[in-house]
Parts: sequence; structure tokens; C-alpha cells
Amino acid sequence: MNRCVRPDADRAFPLAASRRALLRQLLAGAGAAALAAWAPAARAGLRVFPMGTRRGEMTFTDASQVQLHGNTELLAPGTRIHDVNNRLVFASTLAGQTWVVNYVRDGNRTLREIWILTPGEIQEKLPPAPGQDELNRSRSAPTTAPSSPPN
Repeated sequence: MNRCVRPDADRAFPLAASRRALLRQLLAGAGAAALAAWAPAARAGLRVFPMGTRRGEMTFTDASQVQLHGNTELLAPGTRIHDVNNRLVFASTLAGQTWVVNYVRDGNRTLREIWILTPGEIQEKLPPAPGQDELNRSRSAPTTAPSSPPN
């Protein structure tokens, strides 16, 4: 009983060899397409922000809290803060500084990811998040309690 692959396995199973070659070509093509889509933005030094990104002026108070729009906000454990050169920095190194930032919240409404913006990025407008208008309308709708309990 020989469990090793024979050197002439491709000749013994020509269909399997052609499938492997086709799979290699498909994977190489997919990788090249992904690189081509990503490369222009990377070459230009542009940062691509995820859907739902918001913008605000943020003052870093300490390692776990910031002031955003005048309110104290919590940073999520493991918050990633990107500086203007897209390097990761610690919140404690930014204590006392105020920046215009883009940010994303997590499911607990804490700040998950923060990008300190360059002057050029500040001038660009963020696209509205899909469904943002409906969300704002539903939150601003007055809630009224029934005048009498239902029977």
C-alpha cells in the first residue's frame, strides 16, 4: 500500500491536472482584479471610509473617553485611531488635542474606529448613509402616550 503521490500522477489523471491548472488561473485572475481595484486609491493616498461613517470634532480627554459634539463618549475596547498618515496611534498620546475626525460606532454605541482627517479630507463631503433620513425621522417623531388605558 503506497500512500505517496506518484511523480507521474498528472499523466495518470489528466482531468484532475487540467482542473488544478484552471483553478490556479482563476485564483490568479481574481487576485489581479482585486489588486487592480484597490491600487488606484492606495497610489493616490486616499483613504476609503466604510458605510455609516460619521464626522465630528473630537477632543481626546483620556485613554477611554472623548468629547464628541460636546458629549462625553466612550471608546470601545480595542478602538483603532488612525492619524493623518493612516498610522495607528493610542488615545493617551492625543490627550488634550482636538481634531476633526470620521468615526464608526459598534453595536454598543461606543466608538470603534476613528480617523483623524487631513485638511483635504475635511473639505470632502461624506455620502449619506443609506436609510439615514428614515432613521432620523423615526427618532424625531413625537411619542405620545394614550390618554386612557385600553379596555
